[in-house]
Amino acid sequence: MKRILWAMALLLALFCLTGTALAEEAGVITGDCTLVTSDGNKKTARMRDGKYGTRWEQGNRGEGWVEITAPAGERIGGFSVCFNRVQLPWRVMVPAGEDWETVFVCNQPFLHESVRLESPAGKIRITAPGGGTKLNICELTVYGPGELPAAAQHWEPTCEKADILFLAAHADDELIFFGGGIPTYDTERGYRVVVAYLVNCGYKRQHELLDGLWSMGVRHYPVIGPFPNRQSGEFRKAYSQMGGRTKVLHWVTALVRQYRPEVAVTHAWSGEYGHGQHQAAARALVNAWEKAADPAYDKASAETWGTWQMRKLYLHQWQENPIRMDWNRPLTALGGITGLEAANRAFGFHITQQTTGMDVVHTGARYDNAAFGLYATTVGPDLIGGDFMENIPTQDDE
Repeated sequence: MKRILWAMALLLALFCLTGTALAEEAGVITGDCTLVTSDGNKKTARMRDGKYGTRWEQGNRGEGWVEITAPAGERIGGFSVCFNRVQLPWRVMVPAGEDWETVFVCNQPFLHESVRLESPAGKIRITAPGGGTKLNICELTVYGPGELPAAAQHWEPTCEKADILFLAAHADDELIFFGGGIPTYDTERGYRVVVAYLVNCGYKRQHELLDGLWSMGVRHYPVIGPFPNRQSGEFRKAYSQMGGRTKVLHWVTALVRQYRPEVAVTHAWSGEYGHGQHQAAARALVNAWEKAADPAYDKASAETWGTWQMRKLYLHQWQENPIRMDWNRPLTALGGITGLEAANRAFGFHITQQTTGMDVVHTGARYDNAAFGLYATTVGPDLIGGDFMENIPTQDDE
């Protein structure tokens, strides 16, 4: 009994010290709210139908807005919003007399964002300036007062300086072929991880990849390339489909220069099952090993970001200097599930890919997402193995 009383006293003390330790989680009130839009209530149901494939988009190019009114007797404490395209800056406004007052401004081009209001309000507006992309929302979740739930995505900008860069060709490749790498190094071990995709697979799959990354504890927004999703069995054709080899190599070189990773990880030289865009990703990053450090190559990105020499480069299933990763270790930061289980759970958010016959467990085993090889290094060979960060000094060591 004394232990129980002591524990209760400790919890009370924590609450008094933090003021939020026992804060109540906000409830969802979306279905009870009234939505009014700048174009007269057209298709507002699309914002709360649970489908990324539907959306409301303003009908003109002037200022667009969605006005949300809480049900009688309740107040809005925050919301989560999913855009298909982002028009910046977008704002959150609350009534101020006969006018509106701005309480939040977003200048980040994030497709998913959540906002918690410091002061809950009976009515709010989400608004964006006109003239460019029309304001559009595919999903909206409104919360009452309280702490927003863990599933409410509030992204941080991409890391300015990466410890590890994971370059995948498409959304879901980072799970199938890199296994538990991202949650192991980002969420569990706390390294600065940049997840980048060579190909833009469309807005629906961008929503899915964001949901998947968030479920693994990733909080820094990924980098999504400009290249179209095309199927080819040979890297030369893939380069051609993406606008030419030089365009792809310049983009990947600029990626390395901008985020300055110590270590980079990408696809198999063979493209796993022979996908040309997987092959192109591997070849482009190999090219960037030397070119990113050469001030004479792609002078435009060199002038913008400077040059950079990576310390280690790993290719999936590379036969030379092989290492084997253990993605079956429990991750404390994710409640004890393994890195592979985290990746498999994240793949479940890729709804559009559930009928392709690809997955983390079976496809990942067939193409062995635990097998990598050290393609290049400036810090010597891996002697212990099983760690992308072997021989890389920590910030405290430098």
